[in-house]
This record gives sequence, C-alpha cells and structure tokens, in this order.
Amino acid sequence: MKLTKLLALGLALSATWSGDASAVDYSKRIQPLDAAVLNRIVGKWTNPVDKVVIEITSVDPSSGRLSGKEWPTTGQAAGSEHELVGWVSAAPTRETSDNVIPISFSTSLHEYGTLPVWAGFLRDDNIITMHYLVWPTTGYSWNHISTFQETWTRLR
Repeated sequence: MKLTKLLALGLALSATWSGDASAVDYSKRIQPLDAAVLNRIVGKWTNPVDKVVIEITSVDPSSGRLSGKEWPTTGQAAGSEHELVGWVSAAPTRETSDNVIPISFSTSLHEYGTLPVWAGFLRDDNIITMHYLVWPTTGYSWNHISTFQETWTRLR
C-alpha cells in the first residue's frame, strides 16, 4: 500500500516537473533582437592579442543564444576546433546614452583543461571584450583566473 502511494506521488511530481512550466519565457525580453544586428555578429572574428579565430555561425533571434566554433592559431591546441556558445542581448536605446549590443561567448580548451570566457559588447564593426581564462592548475592559489581586454575584428 505504501509503495503504491509513493509511486503515485512520484508519477504526479514527475508529470508536474516535466511540463513547460520551467521553460524560459523569452517574450519578456526587454528588447527584441534586431535581425540586422544579428547578421553583423554572424561571421569569423579574430583578435590581435592571441590571434584566436572564432566563427559565430548562428544567433537565435528568440533567445539570443549564439553558436559557433573557435580555433587557437598557436600553441598545443593550434588548429583544433572547439564548440563556441554564448548569448546576445539588447535593450532600448536612449538618445542621451552610449548604446551597445551586449555579447558573451565561451568554449573549453580541453587540451589544456582551461575555460576561456569573453564578455563585452558589439560597437560598430568590433566586439570589445574582457577575456577571463580559468586555469585548473597553477603555481599559486590566487592565480587561477587571468583577465585582459581584447578587441575582435571581423575576418573578411
């Protein structure tokens, strides 16, 4: 009898949790993503700091989720392809403010065990980011995150 009640409770909870109640409601987005802006983001980009190449292959206009690939051009991982994931967002422009398109992307450099993350914005024809590189092993407890700024330009 107890087992039957527990199974019934489990099935009821499972049905409740598996519904669309947990789906993200992107209709509440403060600003729709403009197709022209998304087209400016899709493509190949590089930066002069480490000469990494990224290719943003798609941006979902509903969620802002971006997808693509990343290739280091130097070091042990040179020529290896890695998955690139991230987000693009937007807000209504203000006439008296500086307005940009927020963007972030990340990958996993499994050859090193590192997780690089870039967060910044699209302005004109550049993506300007802070680069956070998380290292799994370092000589010091305070040295697991490197940070620096990078400006990405489109490869033609």
